[in-house]
Amino acid sequence: MSHPDYFLLGKIHKTHGVKGDFSISLDTDSPSRYKSLKLVYLEVGDTLKEYDVTKINVKEKERAAIIHLSGIEDMTTAENYLKFDLYLPLSSLPKLRGKKFYFHEIIGMIVNDVNYGELGPITNVYELPHQPVAEFKFKEKLILFPLMEVFIKKIDREEKIFYTELPEGTVEVYDDEK
Repeated sequence: MSHPDYFLLGKIHKTHGVKGDFSISLDTDSPSRYKSLKLVYLEVGDTLKEYDVTKINVKEKERAAIIHLSGIEDMTTAENYLKFDLYLPLSSLPKLRGKKFYFHEIIGMIVNDVNYGELGPITNVYELPHQPVAEFKFKEKLILFPLMEVFIKKIDREEKIFYTELPEGTVEVYDDEK
């Protein structure tokens, strides 16, 4: 289920102990940012339900944590939440500057390239094993390009423009007319 105003923080993997604690994975490069987490949202059915965090012990290197949520006080109850996703509001993310960005924030930005000019809006971002890639539509063709700092010239968040200098041939490889 999609929750446009929220981002996926992690997933509950198993219970921890007998008092309703969980072992969770954190989908973040900065787990320590969540040491003081006060609330999370769990996906229950098609909706997000808010839970107070009464205890959290972040394990930085493992990108994991042991967490206790208010109202879940025993292992039997906790077992009902295994594999649930944990979410936080997008508004809780720190603002990024310069060429740093969150994948969700560049969706809809217009790709404007030094060599090709205005190409079209970014429609999707794919997290591939070696590097993330962005997708945009140009002349009815879906075009992918690597989201590497070397190809990103500037991000104008106010005007929603993603300035690039794409590798030579990025657009031509998709052009059937050549």
